[in-house]
Amino acid sequence: MPAASYSNLPANADIELRNRCTRWLNGHRPIKSMRDSLLALAELPEAELPLDVYGQGQALQALEAEVAALLGKPAARFMHKGVAAQLAALRVHCGDGDGPVALHPQSHIAIDEAEAYEKLMGLRGLRIGRTDRPIRIEEVMAAPEQPAVLTVELPLRRGGYVLPDWNDLVALSQWCRERGVPLHFDGARLWEASAHYGRSLAEIAALADSIYVSFYKGVGGLTGCVLAGSEDFIAGITPWQSRLGGNLFTAYPFVLSALQGLRTQLQHMPAYRERAQGLAASLAAEPGWRVSPERPQVNAFQLHLPVAPEALREGLLAVARRDGFWLGARAVASHLLEGGAMVEVVIGDAAAGWRDDEALEALRAAVAG
Repeated sequence: MPAASYSNLPANADIELRNRCTRWLNGHRPIKSMRDSLLALAELPEAELPLDVYGQGQALQALEAEVAALLGKPAARFMHKGVAAQLAALRVHCGDGDGPVALHPQSHIAIDEAEAYEKLMGLRGLRIGRTDRPIRIEEVMAAPEQPAVLTVELPLRRGGYVLPDWNDLVALSQWCRERGVPLHFDGARLWEASAHYGRSLAEIAALADSIYVSFYKGVGGLTGCVLAGSEDFIAGITPWQSRLGGNLFTAYPFVLSALQGLRTQLQHMPAYRERAQGLAASLAAEPGWRVSPERPQVNAFQLHLPVAPEALREGLLAVARRDGFWLGARAVASHLLEGGAMVEVVIGDAAAGWRDDEALEALRAAVAG
């Protein structure tokens, strides 16, 4: 599936239509203007603090310490962008060598980051794993060479937001530690994964040497992320943060929104997951519709529908115009239904504005055109 299928941003007309709606299927309720966003951030107690400057600031260091504690890691570093964070992590783990970097062929690092680790860092990729399922220990053991670093995406978004079995994850960690291979978790959606495992964020992160977590997805921040690991690892990140354009003069809006998101959204992740499972069951009962995975492991899943992608997009937009229900505007070719389309469903606080039967009816209307 081409990277552009996922990464194309909505056009201005789509954004305006979304903002005119009164209900939204995916994610959190949208903030409709920059003014509204800034005013909400100004209400946080940390907004009274001085601005951070080149990575130094009370609120910024408080965010890094809070995330380090959540993940049970000695140190953490705020970064402006996940691509830069993971490039820095892989470079540090590989030292002066060229890898190889072991990763799933559907991973974000391989596809959505446009193979920047190869093009910019000169590292080699070692693709391990089968389509639509996470890396398994036997696949790592059967690889033609030992990696310099193993990466695992939690959850694997392009596979349908799927997670490795816990025992597999433990086995991967043990295999790496026995051989001195660093294990890096691409945890852009780690906040959402904890409920599936029934384990704390720190228990999950303890299996890895380093971990990246994002603020603009599940917790609804403006942008930004954190890398966490040992103190030596974070010290090694420092020059790469500058080399990758990440040492911003100030990052205070991103820091404030990250703090806000952690406080308001993190506690709701189990409920979002439960809501996703209930909605998925209703959608899967429709004739000719497919949900992947059949029982969502996190708060998100793929929905495969028996209609061509362009026709579905037009149907989605028609529902938004007529009923004020924003179902999204992106549809890609389905790999499960020949000639069909796939959309992603991601549950956030916007789900409080509709019932499952209302979402089902709206999606039926979109499919019917």
